[in-house]
Amino acid sequence: MRRRPFLLLLVCLVPALGACTVSRRAAQLELSSPQVLPAASQQKLTVGQSMQLEVTLNGRRVPPDELNWTSSDPRIVSVSAGGLVQAAGAGQALVRATQTGPGRTLAEFRMQVTAPPPATPQRLDSLTRQVLELTNAARARGQTCGRATYPPAPPLQPEARLGAAAQGHAADMAARNYFSHVSQDGRALKDRIDATGYSWRLIAENIAAGQTDAQEVVTGWLNSEGHCRNLMNAAYTELGLGLAQNAGGKRYWVQDFGTR
Repeated sequence: MRRRPFLLLLVCLVPALGACTVSRRAAQLELSSPQVLPAASQQKLTVGQSMQLEVTLNGRRVPPDELNWTSSDPRIVSVSAGGLVQAAGAGQALVRATQTGPGRTLAEFRMQVTAPPPATPQRLDSLTRQVLELTNAARARGQTCGRATYPPAPPLQPEARLGAAAQGHAADMAARNYFSHVSQDGRALKDRIDATGYSWRLIAENIAAGQTDAQEVVTGWLNSEGHCRNLMNAAYTELGLGLAQNAGGKRYWVQDFGTR
């Protein structure tokens, strides 16, 4: 009797440097007197990243309601009322903190924003290419995942580092005969992707075992609410694919989704 195929999914919404978006440690500028303005503090970000800015005056952190934050170019960086900077485009912009009321400038942060490096496409074999094509075809049609309806989403682009993480995990599961998002050496999805050097803001993973071809595995993922949500999520822009077969002919399939 044919063994039933397995499906498993994992969603990771905790970025490398903060919660839900890539966030670095707060950049602080300490002042001893509001009459003395130091040179603008230089900060570096990549498009899509965020950073919390803070001002300390005479050893006291100035609360948000005592500051007005402005950006010289919101097309490069935007800044919230609480001093959270979001990098929107490559270039330089000056973020200024002024005192509420007097309007005195307390601090300036010179933000240098660079574009993320271009993706290196993953080289796919015939089966993994079929998985990519079927995945993107499903995204183009839109899908209903459980009770949630997803509109058409842009195609995912194959990415080499995500592909390395996916293929490594598929091969490991096949070689060691296990089925889990956690490798037998304790590494989780985040650890496997971090090891490739992929700088991510959002990642997720679908895995499956026992399906014989690309159509069967993609159909299985689409018929499973959690897997379908991963596959249809328009927030993901890149995809790595893995496929390995154990000595008994059982195939292990992996999709690693990412956004930089």
